[in-house]
Amino acid sequence: MNFKPTAGLIGMLLGGVSILSGCSPSVQTNLIHPDADKSIVFNTSKGSVKGNVSLLELEVGGSIVASTSASSLEYTGGPYPIFSNMMLPYKVYAHSNYGVKTNTGSLYIANAKGHYRYTVASGSNNGYPNSTAEQTGPNLYRLDKAVVRTHAQNAVIEYANARGLTTTQVLATADHMVEAVARYVSQHMSWRSDELNRQVFADNGYESYSPGWDFPQPADLTLTISGALNNVSSSDDFMGDGEDHAILRAALLHALGFAPWAIWNVIDSPVSHEYNVVLYQGAFRLMDYGTIDRWLKTHTWDAHQSYFGWNAEHGPRGTADLNHDYLKDNTHNYPGGRSNGNTWSYQGYYQDVAP
Repeated sequence: MNFKPTAGLIGMLLGGVSILSGCSPSVQTNLIHPDADKSIVFNTSKGSVKGNVSLLELEVGGSIVASTSASSLEYTGGPYPIFSNMMLPYKVYAHSNYGVKTNTGSLYIANAKGHYRYTVASGSNNGYPNSTAEQTGPNLYRLDKAVVRTHAQNAVIEYANARGLTTTQVLATADHMVEAVARYVSQHMSWRSDELNRQVFADNGYESYSPGWDFPQPADLTLTISGALNNVSSSDDFMGDGEDHAILRAALLHALGFAPWAIWNVIDSPVSHEYNVVLYQGAFRLMDYGTIDRWLKTHTWDAHQSYFGWNAEHGPRGTADLNHDYLKDNTHNYPGGRSNGNTWSYQGYYQDVAP
């Protein structure tokens, strides 16, 4: 941690928050809603306080962390894992010949790591869904299967090697976990229609698999049989359509210990596509075909009109009326629910709209 005096009011940093009220000092942060992996830069100044400021103090998390006799200071603190999934309060004090003026604020510190757990599959077809109502997280993610955990580890190893990192470094940072899984599914899985998917399942001993609406593939079967074809050629390790990609991404992230509330399988309206909305860079972002950074900036693909979301804790898939309010209330646009008063839009998941 460090701090340094700065000359005058420092301009708002990219994506930052500024709090300034009449006759009060100001405080700005470089992150709107950081996760527990990130350090935070606080910029404070005398703001609109009258007279000469003899002492400027910054309090973070209930303790004074920096002070200066200058009229402004910059302080870098964190990461703040002790405030995981909680509000981190901060306060600035400006001492002048007019008394002590204060200003307060808080940031939600999201932590998506270290939440590995699963509910045993209960589908009536050997744990797999045998109807639309059984299309739940446990029955489709199949975290009880070792093959899902193995491929999650493979995703980390491949990403670590590609980035010149250690596996420990990847697993220590939620954003790296998201990047690793997005990269792995993009590298190893290609699109194939449900018509052929059904044929492949039948030809590989799963002719009794009857999940109901849309033929979603459980993650373990995507990993074990979707690329083992007896009657159609394959150029990839795994194959499936949109929901199969989304189910696999969610399953691999959960197997790495990603929090159930931090990744959603999302269905558009009218129903034509399924993808993921995932906590990344301190907000919920689109996660779809390709690497995560492909979707950070605004796109105009109609299939991202997010209406219905399900995950390991909410579902089952596709049985509720399509309604984006549930997603809005849980992802707009970070855990804890930042409401900016604007009408909900799927573009709120884009970096250049909700940084």
